[in-house]
Amino acid sequence: MTTMDALVFVNILEGASPIEVARGIKELSGVEEVMLISGQWDLVVKFGYEKMDELSDFVVSQLRKVSGVGKTDTNIILDQLK
Repeated sequence: MTTMDALVFVNILEGASPIEVARGIKELSGVEEVMLISGQWDLVVKFGYEKMDELSDFVVSQLRKVSGVGKTDTNIILDQLK
């Protein structure tokens, strides 16, 4: 089966260290990249999955349980041109 990717934007809870939260996230299975960003969100996580239930499990059962993770916004990559 072909691996698909999603980008999950993450807000860090007030008082939490973005670097420490990013370190916790990067250890999760399927995480390809964790980037600290500017703007409305604090981090963006690139996650690879084969089935939709893997993506759902990642966000609900793994990512949101990392200490310091607040609001998330999951975006599925439909096509990659380059």
